Amino acid sequence: MLPAERGRGVALVSTLLIVALASALAYQMISRHALTIAHARQSFEGAQAREYVLGAEAFARQILHEDWAEEDTRIADTLLEDWATAKAPFTIEGGELQLAIIDLDRRLDLNGVTGDRGPENLARFKCLLQNLELDPNLADAWLDWVDEDRDVHGFGAEDDVYLLADPPYRAANRPAAGLSELLAVADAEAYERLRPHVAATPAAKPRINVNTVGYEVLRCLNLPEDVAERLIESEREYEDVAAAAADHAALGASVSALAVTSEFFSVSARVELRGVRAELTSTLHRDPTTGAVRTLARDFGRRFETAAEGREGTPD
Repeated sequence: MLPAERGRGVALVSTLLIVALASALAYQMISRHALTIAHARQSFEGAQAREYVLGAEAFARQILHEDWAEEDTRIADTLLEDWATAKAPFTIEGGELQLAIIDLDRRLDLNGVTGDRGPENLARFKCLLQNLELDPNLADAWLDWVDEDRDVHGFGAEDDVYLLADPPYRAANRPAAGLSELLAVADAEAYERLRPHVAATPAAKPRINVNTVGYEVLRCLNLPEDVAERLIESEREYEDVAAAAADHAALGASVSALAVTSEFFSVSARVELRGVRAELTSTLHRDPTTGAVRTLARDFGRRFETAAEGREGTPD
């Protein structure tokens, strides 16, 4: 090959290498740019979905406050009121939003197994466990989990048992901050079966709303099964506990544990937004004297719970 031809060949190869390298760099830049845009879009839509469920929580607070503000609905909370009715999905741009409000005072408050009414509520918890075909000794383990002492009650357990677990942990020996603490003393199956019927709130003296209470809990308030069924199937709109006890004498023994209003609520919200899903479960408290509603806890990792699921045991 002549020197001139050889030079042209080298130049051509060099040009082709430069073009290939430039093309590879351009491809990498375009790919990274597309990935950055996709990540930014995902982050933006995730943040937007999060704001939607927080907005749903704010809307639920407004509904509950307005329920208290109306004199006709302030004196009693029932399953016939606006806050308790199932909400149709809200259509939003790019998706839909679902919302459910469930009163926690329809359930048995597990923090109530200590204190002045502790023995009564412990007996109710054992009754509930038996009705759900679960081990009633779980109630003793829960009592040891939330009471202040380190004494073992019945078939309960304290640190000497939990420190042998893998990984080891200690008993809380204080009121539960949330129902998920039940998993420290119960397996997942027992927890799922109990979850629609129990709660863990900071109420000093928790009471059960006779207007909204579910069948399984109602059975543990000294009511025969047939009476409990009739009460559940009726439109309960009692304005005081005495009226409920007058209609159902068997409730007389449980009057001190009953109420006709609710203070604690669980709000579930879920949004589907252009392929992105966000879910939020919040625990709210409504002050019975001022109607002020505040958020006690938020859980972005718990699945959406419909009103029907949250009120298992209550006919729609």
